[in-house]
Amino acid sequence: LVAWDKSGKQFEAGVWPEQQYNMTRLLYDDLSTWRSDLKKTAISIAPLSYSLFPPSSVPPQQRATWIESAAGDLLKGGSFLWFGTDENGRTRNLAHPALRDTCVAFFYTGPYRVARRQPDHFRTQLPISCLALVATAFHCIFDGLEKNGTGKCYPNFSSKDYSPVYRKMLQIIKDTLKNEYHGPRLLAQLREWAEVGWAENIKLDGSAAEARHDHLQVILD
Repeated sequence: LVAWDKSGKQFEAGVWPEQQYNMTRLLYDDLSTWRSDLKKTAISIAPLSYSLFPPSSVPPQQRATWIESAAGDLLKGGSFLWFGTDENGRTRNLAHPALRDTCVAFFYTGPYRVARRQPDHFRTQLPISCLALVATAFHCIFDGLEKNGTGKCYPNFSSKDYSPVYRKMLQIIKDTLKNEYHGPRLLAQLREWAEVGWAENIKLDGSAAEARHDHLQVILD
């Protein structure tokens, strides 16, 4: 709307700039809800994916402390982003299944289904901005669990508070993609996750037209 206004376009009477505040408020509230829903998705996935259930040997009164310690360990060095090592003994960066599951659940199959609205950006490769955003959401969750192991209180996942973390995550991803060894592997992973997400998206549609007509092919001999 601002760009439209600057280019000299005409608005209906009473729309702009009269409604600028209301439009800004509506956009902010919508984005705030969007971030909150992403955080909820990650919260639902985190306990099982990161083994945040205390062993039975831990007394009930010490379970919250145990979780706080576990969350702190996951934050150290960003280890919550890793998933063991590959066949060459090299660290699998940005590969934790929790990241994949959250990306699929939120961007491909959740109520927003962003991938369906923008297939050109999501069908063949998960955008790095989405991976960075999901990684940032998990950072927010572990920040909360490190301070309160009961899981009843989490930080506000706001742009103001977590933009620095998001920018760092984005830089980590870009640096990884530039690496001679890890770059191709991460790129292949982004494509694999997109393939998984898109397949789930099609299932949700009850078999899309393209899936029903796989028998139709062109022979370019």
